[in-house]
Amino acid sequence: MTNLSVPFASPARESRIVPTGRLPMIRTKKSDNRSIGPVRHDAVRSAPSVETREDRNKHKHLNALFDQSSFEQHFQPESTILLHGDPADTLYQVTSGTVRCCTIDADGLRQIFTFARKGDLIGISDMDTWHFTAEAVDHVVVRSVSRPILEQALAVQISLREEVRELMCELLVRRERQLLSMISKKAPERLLGFLQDFSANRSNSGFVALPMSRRDIGDHLGMTVETASRSFSDLKNRGIIEMNTPEKFRLVG
Repeated sequence: MTNLSVPFASPARESRIVPTGRLPMIRTKKSDNRSIGPVRHDAVRSAPSVETREDRNKHKHLNALFDQSSFEQHFQPESTILLHGDPADTLYQVTSGTVRCCTIDADGLRQIFTFARKGDLIGISDMDTWHFTAEAVDHVVVRSVSRPILEQALAVQISLREEVRELMCELLVRRERQLLSMISKKAPERLLGFLQDFSANRSNSGFVALPMSRRDIGDHLGMTVETASRSFSDLKNRGIIEMNTPEKFRLVG
């Protein structure tokens, strides 16, 4: 299977140094930040869901596989879910919270190539080892299925294979769109596209909370934390977004 989730390097990226505390990446900052460990999914109460029937039906065979065969894990903010270079023996699905998937290049620059949220899969295109590190931005709950179980199901379920193929195509389109945005758009427009994507499919027009920091957003969009902050101010001053706190925004119009 072709690996489609290799992050794109941002062209003419602004120079910045990742804080020394992030080099090299560590599994957890403190021992109490580690996952509480795997729990059989059917042995715990599920998190409250805002998932629609359409969301469930879109990938119903994948969801059924996780419902039947997964383990659930909880991660505290800033703890590591999976580490670059470790064996890619598990497929994860986020059930709540936000996960940043990132790499650090040879110059020490961090690139966050996606934020995974409720319903998103982590590791669908990795083969032998993880090519990135996944960390919890806030409190995160994931459920996981082992590679052998996934491969057995793929071997006998045509519909499941079609869903995985569809997900791979969606992933490729998303990466291409991100690359084009970095090449062709100025910083405020890149930020606006990110905010539009982040607030998509919300059921109300209220303020949306951003769990990630300005540095996280900058490392995702290929800009410094200062440029990210100025871009928020620019969009606010132009009346494109409203903000009632630094972490909450609403698109106007």
